[in-house]
Amino acid sequence: MKKYLASIITIIILSGLYFYMNPNPQKVIENHLKNKYKEEFIVEVLGKREKTYEAIIYPKKYVGTSRENDSYYWGKGFAKGRKGGDTYGLVLLNESTNEFFLPKLKELFGENVLPVLDMGPSYVKNNFKEEMEALKKAYKLYPTASFEPISGGIYIFGRVESNEDREWYRKQIYEFVQFMKETGTFEYVSLEIFIIDERVLKDDMINNNEVLTILENNRKKLTRKEFFNLRNEILGEYPTKDVIKRNMLQINKGAYIENGIRDMFYQGIVFYKKLNSPKYIESNNLEGKKKLNYNNLEELQFEWEKF
Repeated sequence: MKKYLASIITIIILSGLYFYMNPNPQKVIENHLKNKYKEEFIVEVLGKREKTYEAIIYPKKYVGTSRENDSYYWGKGFAKGRKGGDTYGLVLLNESTNEFFLPKLKELFGENVLPVLDMGPSYVKNNFKEEMEALKKAYKLYPTASFEPISGGIYIFGRVESNEDREWYRKQIYEFVQFMKETGTFEYVSLEIFIIDERVLKDDMINNNEVLTILENNRKKLTRKEFFNLRNEILGEYPTKDVIKRNMLQINKGAYIENGIRDMFYQGIVFYKKLNSPKYIESNNLEGKKKLNYNNLEELQFEWEKF
């Protein structure tokens, strides 16, 4: 009986030692995130690279929402033995960046604007203002270095029916650049701006493959003016504010970052502007790219337009 009990105790001790030396990576990451962010996360372990486990992570509060399936709101979790790590701070930093610029964007363009900005992959703080304070110090210390730019895209849904509308959007983008310069956020920028016909947000246009096919088949065949007229005819009436708001909330931001703008929204683009700051062009040796400081409105022209 004593030998039996001794064997049981030995097995328990060895099992406990094994699990201590080989902890469950999912639990390690879950505990790390809960301690760090004071909330529970979904942890989906992807696999093991060398001695480190990697996982997709996002807060449990996003389950059942559009953010659950949106990689823009996912971070990565890591487990090496009993030590956990993560990149969720970048998700928080990107959200903070959007929140910083959103009031000015709404002031300039109205409510139907969607910033999907990216500050990664490297970062120090998960708050945009604090991150910029750290970056501004680094800019002075290393004036010739190459820093990660403010990148991603700004998607503006609106109406373009005349040359006056075209000029209005051009001026508003110019004013946004001036805001970035005034706030010291234009040092390193590689940012796309899209002006998109808001009618692509109509319920009967979202994921409408028939309309998408018609527009795609004619996009290269027709002149810019002919294509604009065709799109104007197909898209028809403008949606209500409630419809626009509802469908904007369903936009998958991660797909924009990973694959660029696609499908119906792509066909709805009226104007496109790529903003590359002079320091970004210099530090990345982008030959052929004209360095513009945007000191006057004439320097801001669209890269291309479908109007």
